Amino acid sequence: MAKEDWSEAKAWMRATRERIGMTQHDAAVLANLTVDMVKKYESEKYRIQPSGRMREMLEHYLAEHRRAVVAIVERHRGEERAVLSFSRVSDLPEGLPDWVRAEESVKRRAAAVREAAVLLEAEGVAVDYTYLPEETE
Repeated sequence: MAKEDWSEAKAWMRATRERIGMTQHDAAVLANLTVDMVKKYESEKYRIQPSGRMREMLEHYLAEHRRAVVAIVERHRGEERAVLSFSRVSDLPEGLPDWVRAEESVKRRAAAVREAAVLLEAEGVAVDYTYLPEETE
């Protein structure tokens, strides 16, 4: 495969991973790879074609990301002002496997909120941001 093909695939993988708020660690866990392998897949320094497993995993979560963005936009479409919320911390209990934490990443939820905000603002909706309250005992 030509170097240009590698370059395009590597750039797509990194851009997609970052767009959906996924860390390299999250990507490695969800694609059943090492973090080092994910770094190699994204780096121009290494002349290796990214795996199909990595691409399939990213395509799956990109589709999920798009659905989340659409749901947020649809919920607020036509409003003058929308309040979008972020979470400071994960509400997941301690001791869960890495793949569960990667699937339920606060960063991924925040990425969908940010992208939805851009789309809403483009439609003339004023967007305010807030943090979800932290649970106190």
